[in-house]
Amino acid sequence: MTGKVAGFKREMSEPSGIAPGTEETSTSDITISYEVALAQDNLISIKFEVGSYSSGAAHPNSYSEVLNYDLKNGKALKLSDLFKPGAKYLQAISAYAITDLKKQSKSKGSAEMLDIESIEKGAAPKADNYESWMIERTGLRITFDAYQVGPYAAGPQFVRVPYTSLKELINADGPLGQFMK
Repeated sequence: MTGKVAGFKREMSEPSGIAPGTEETSTSDITISYEVALAQDNLISIKFEVGSYSSGAAHPNSYSEVLNYDLKNGKALKLSDLFKPGAKYLQAISAYAITDLKKQSKSKGSAEMLDIESIEKGAAPKADNYESWMIERTGLRITFDAYQVGPYAAGPQFVRVPYTSLKELINADGPLGQFMK
C-alpha cells in the first residue's frame, strides 16, 4: 500500500495541463481501508479498498486489491493454488457468479443497472475477472469493482461462492482443505 500512496503522490505532482491561475479549488486525495476476512496461524486474507480523487475529475475512482497469504509456506496465494491441478475452477466460479449476480440484480430492483451482457463479460471465466477474492470460512468472496459487471453508479458487486459448490475442485491438501472437513 506504501507503493500505491507513493504512486498517487507522483501522479499528483505531475503537471496537470490546466492553465496557471485556473486550477480547481478542490484537492486530490487517496484513502485506503482494509477488511480482514480471515486471520489464522497459517492463513490470512485481507481486502484493501483504494479510493482516490483527482482534482477536477468527474467522480472519485475506487478499486479493491487483496492479499491472501499462506503463513505456513511464506507465500502470497494465487487463486489457482486453491484447486487441484488442471481443475476447471474458473469455469465453476464464473458460472456460480453469473447466476448469483443475475439473481442479485433482480432482487435489488436494479435490473436496469446490471445488464446481462455486462455481467456475462465481467464475470466470464478469465483470470483477470477474478483477481479480487478473499478466503472466508464458508466460501470464496469475489469482489467485482465498479465498471466490471455494471456501471459506476451500480458500485462494486460481491458474490460468495460456497466451498460446497467447489468441493470436487478444491485441493484437499491446499489452503482450503481445512474448510472442507
